[in-house]
Order: sequence, then structure tokens, then C-alpha cells
Amino acid sequence: MKALPGRARLGSAVLATGDRLSGQGMFARLRFLERAQWWERERLHAERDRLLRDTIAVAYRDVPMYRELFDAAGVTLSDVRSAADLPKLPQLTKEVLRAHLPHGAARRTGRRTYEACSSGSTGRPLCLREDLLTAGRYRAAFLLAARWSGWRVGERHLLFGVNPGRGQGRRLKDALLRCTYVSAYDLTDAALDRALARLEDGGIAHVWGYPAALYLLARRAAQQGWNAPLAAAVTWGDTLFPHFRRTIESAFQTTVFDTYGCAEGIQVAAQCGHGPGYHVHSLDTIVEYVDDRGRPVRAGERGALLLTRLHAGATPLIRYRVGDLGRPSGDAVCPCGRGLDLMAAVYGRETDVVVTPSGNRLIVHFFTGILEYFAEIASFQVVQDEPESILLRLVPGPGFTPEIPARVVSELRSHGATGIDIDVELVDDIPPTPGGKRRFIVSALPNPVGTIDAATEPALEG
Repeated sequence: MKALPGRARLGSAVLATGDRLSGQGMFARLRFLERAQWWERERLHAERDRLLRDTIAVAYRDVPMYRELFDAAGVTLSDVRSAADLPKLPQLTKEVLRAHLPHGAARRTGRRTYEACSSGSTGRPLCLREDLLTAGRYRAAFLLAARWSGWRVGERHLLFGVNPGRGQGRRLKDALLRCTYVSAYDLTDAALDRALARLEDGGIAHVWGYPAALYLLARRAAQQGWNAPLAAAVTWGDTLFPHFRRTIESAFQTTVFDTYGCAEGIQVAAQCGHGPGYHVHSLDTIVEYVDDRGRPVRAGERGALLLTRLHAGATPLIRYRVGDLGRPSGDAVCPCGRGLDLMAAVYGRETDVVVTPSGNRLIVHFFTGILEYFAEIASFQVVQDEPESILLRLVPGPGFTPEIPARVVSELRSHGATGIDIDVELVDDIPPTPGGKRRFIVSALPNPVGTIDAATEPALEG
């Protein structure tokens, strides 16, 4: 194995020291997961069930919401000894969680806590209390998945993200991790050309980001005659459609490693490259797949995902209905030899894209990355029926004032929605699709990332 350069080793050492001093414990957790992933499945399940019992006990003892839910269901702690007993507990919906926020759903951990917000698959941001130990757990799980792609801590990589305002702390982290950060807000041809140049000039062999952004980058690379292979591509946040994967792998002569997690503090599953399935991070979360009546679906059938995080943290999440769909693999094992459970496929956000007259492509995360900071907005939807304009539907929430729409439009324009008319419509509700998902973007124009229709979508792998 090629050794990392001295600067990368120094950066890794500094990161590890800071991680230890902050109490995050990410690197210690990563070292543990690197060993535990090879345990026999029986050993993994035994440890998983122990963690489950501890998590449920802490949640019942410290969190009023769980005492209320468990008592109402007539369930005692002794009734839940393993993952097979979870159906005895009620599901935790976003509506129930919101009704108990902030204090009824959270607990004191003895650590500093902060708010972590999701963009919300139902179209409404959800902000939960979190601490650094919880962050260290899910970050370690992601780093483990990144290792499966061949990347090592300190190795150069280019990352498409929606936090382009890199403050001092983020710039330091980027430098130590040797991360080249690129804004996913600007996906014009000129911006994509700059990203390709940074890959080539910096000798970067790993690229990470949203599937739609990497697909557009790969398509641009093919148009420009790109012929420099990459070591790997790691994706997250959107559904990785088959034509996304084919285009990225063909343009960069590489393999795509898809990951799945939720912003509520759970890294759920990831691909290892040895098979089409996703390894569930079995010591971090339990995944259930249920039908509309809450009953477990059979292997190979699609079901709504219920997630149980095996670390209580400041806001325990037990049988949390995240809003995504997936298919279980049953007892299937991966050729790689890891004992982790497998998920056959996951189905997340839709992938419509807004195209501006100036040529920018605004993916779902362009809008969620901005609007999640407006707590006064309960939910939103973007509609594009013609190239020169978009309609932004807003459902007002608590604290909404008449100047909010103008502030939203100003933020959208400052981040890249230029040269296009933006009309705002206030509505009482935005109905979800029959599957329960909220479509962030509804476009009547040809989709620049490809069309996915109802007839083909159920067969998609991840």
C-alpha cells in the first residue's frame, strides 16, 4: 500500500488529537468499526441487541416522550430484548417528534449540545439536539464506508457540498483532511470545468458528493474528452439512479460507492464495491422495513424504513419513520466477507432539477440547503413550467412575517438562482405523493439529469 505523504500523516495526527480532546471519539470509534465489521453475524447481532437494550433503557429513563409512548403501548423494558422485539414498540413519526420538541424529546448527556437540522423528506426541516459524541459515531461510520472505496484519512479528495461559506474551523478541517471543497450551488458548465481542472491539477483521485452533482460533472467530463481515471466516487443524499452510476463510472473509469444516511444523526448503510447491496452499519442502527399497516415486509419487497439509532445521544431515535423506502436482503451475505446485514436497495429523494437561463443547474440540495435556515417556513415546493421563471410555494410556519419571501428570494439569488424570475405563492399545504414523499421540485421541462417514470422506478437498485 502506497504511504501517505508527510503532510497528510501530520494532518491525520492533528485531527486525531483534536478529535480526542473534543470528546468526539471519531477515530477511536473508526478503529473499533474496522475490526467489528469482520465479526461473525451472530456476534454482531448479540452486540447490536445489547446496545438496543441500553438505548431503550436510557430513553425510557431520561426522555418524557418515550415514557409516554411506551406506557401508552403497555410495553415494559423487559419486553424488548432484541431487534425482533421492536415491533412491540410504537413507531416514532416526525409529527410525534415535533409535538414533543424541544424538551420532551431530548435528554441531558453531560455534554454541550447543539441543534442539527435536516432538510426533511416531508419538505419541512426538523431540528434535533445533538452532541459531539453522537456526531463522532455517525462520522466514524461514514469514514468506514469511505475506506471501503479505497480512500484513506488524509488522502486528497474533491467534495461537492452546500456549505460553501467555509469558516475558519471548516477551512482548517479541509486543510487537514486535504479536502478540496466545491459548491454544489453552482453547476454551470464553467463551474464544472473548474472542478475538473482542480481534479487534474491537484492530482485528486477521489470525488464525493450528491449523485446529481457528480452525474453532471461526469457528463461534462465526457463532453470535454476527459481521460484521467479516478480511484473512486462516493455518493450520498439523493437516489443514485442506474444512469447516474453508468455515466460516472464510464467518464471517470472508476467505481461508485453509494452511501445512505439521514441528517437526524444516523449513518445507515453503504456499498463496499463487492456487490450491489448496502451494508447496514449494524452497530450503529437497526433498520426495519414495514408496509402501510406497520407489518414487516418480506425480503425483496419494498417497505417504509424505520430506524433505531443504537446510541441514545441527546435525542434518542427509536423506530423513527424517516420517510424513505428500502428493500431488505433477508439473510443474504456479501462476497466481501463482512458480517454486517445487507439492504438490497434504498429509495430516497426525487431528482428533478431547475435549469436557469444562464445555464446553472439547481439540484434539490440547492433549495434545501438554503431554506432549512428559515424556521418560519413550514414547507416549500419549487415549480418550473417555463425556462424563464419558477414558482416558489411556501407554507408559512410560526414566526412568519411579510418580509420573509423577499429574504428567501434574496438568498436564492445570492447563491446562484440568477437570471430567472422567482414568484412566491403562500399556500396552506403541499400534498405529498401517494408514497408519502414531498416533491421539492416539480418541473415540466426536460430533466437535465434524465427522466425517471413510475413504470421503471420500482426496479432501481439504490
